[in-house]
Amino acid sequence: LDLVALTEVEDKKMKQFSGGMIRRVGIAQAMLNDPKLLILDEPTAGLDPKERVRFRNLIHSLAENRIVILSTHIVSDIETIAGKIIMIRNHKLFCCDSPRNICDKLRGRLFEVPYDTALGDGLLLSERQGENGTVLRIIAHTPPANAKPVMPGLEDAFLYIYRDIVL
Repeated sequence: LDLVALTEVEDKKMKQFSGGMIRRVGIAQAMLNDPKLLILDEPTAGLDPKERVRFRNLIHSLAENRIVILSTHIVSDIETIAGKIIMIRNHKLFCCDSPRNICDKLRGRLFEVPYDTALGDGLLLSERQGENGTVLRIIAHTPPANAKPVMPGLEDAFLYIYRDIVL
């Protein structure tokens, strides 16, 4: 219970626990036999931001002396926890690399442009609210004249890798 920060509630019933506390109970159960492999499926889904950070820190500490396999669609969790990412595309291993190396593959090809820009050969990845209105994130070999280069993040890489897959 110390490992998962639940000693202060050891005498309480689980029906009084938050979602994050219940997940930590699950981790405590899984750790009873000190496994060398821990598999977690969507461990932070539905948690509030504070509990997600606490849970990510717990997973990071557990990974110091065991293999942790984490299945999630929450990219920020992967970015902060994973040393190596395995991506599966079309039922096959697509890549197995560090977050940095995966992002570096888009370096020099990722740009932001104002919303009303003609994209040319650019591939639209996402849109977000910028300082002066909506901006588009695009991948391009020849960017529009008003394009600003940006550093790629794991979400950009994820959107690019899975761009034409219908889920």
